[in-house]
Amino acid sequence: MKNSTRALVGLIAIDAAITLGAAWMVWQTRSGRWHAPDAAEAISTITATAGGAIGIVTVILLLAFAAHRRQGN
Repeated sequence: MKNSTRALVGLIAIDAAITLGAAWMVWQTRSGRWHAPDAAEAISTITATAGGAIGIVTVILLLAFAAHRRQGN
């Protein structure tokens, strides 16, 4: 497997893990298993943090993909 392909597979895997983790945390908050003073604010914080993490991971791995692709890997 080429390094550039590994970067894309890693991108998909990490983004999926972050998305599933955020969805699980939102579900825990909505169901009442996690107690938060303000559930709407907690859900907003969870989604904002997950969105930022996905953005950072995506940029880093797309840059790695582009660098490897330029080198022919």
